[in-house]
Amino acid sequence: MPLIRPRFPAALFFAFLLLAPSLHARSGHDLYLENCSRCHGTGGEGLDPNPPLKNSAWVTGDPERLIRVVLNGYTGVIRVGEEEYRGRMPSWRTILSDDQVASILTYLRSNWGGEAISAGQVASVRRKTEGEPTTGVPSGCMGGGGMRHGHHHGMGGGMGCGGCGR
Repeated sequence: MPLIRPRFPAALFFAFLLLAPSLHARSGHDLYLENCSRCHGTGGEGLDPNPPLKNSAWVTGDPERLIRVVLNGYTGVIRVGEEEYRGRMPSWRTILSDDQVASILTYLRSNWGGEAISAGQVASVRRKTEGEPTTGVPSGCMGGGGMRHGHHHGMGGGMGCGGCGR
């Protein structure tokens, strides 16, 4: 009986196995749902007391400002349309890679008219802001603890929603 030889060299097979994870890279939509939707809603509509991302100038505006908020977090007042939201966005600097941040932000911006954000842009902002203070990493939920007064929304007392439901 003749020996059947594979048509592809073993080295090519192993190269494919090493590259397989990048062929199945997680999309910005999947990453958004996993890391952001518990606070900002599956459609970016915002979940009280957290601000909406949908049609927000914070998302479609200055890419560096948006990247900085995701990497370092944010504490203070955010105005979206006629509404003000006060509170804290957690820092994702130590949790998400440049590629993941770029993927999430490009997904958001592509839905509402902003241009793509590259991993290189994220890396540049990450280097520029390396020594800046952050608001801390996500741990627990912020939801439900805010005080609502007219058009002001408190964003609770926690540090974000990155750890909810896990």
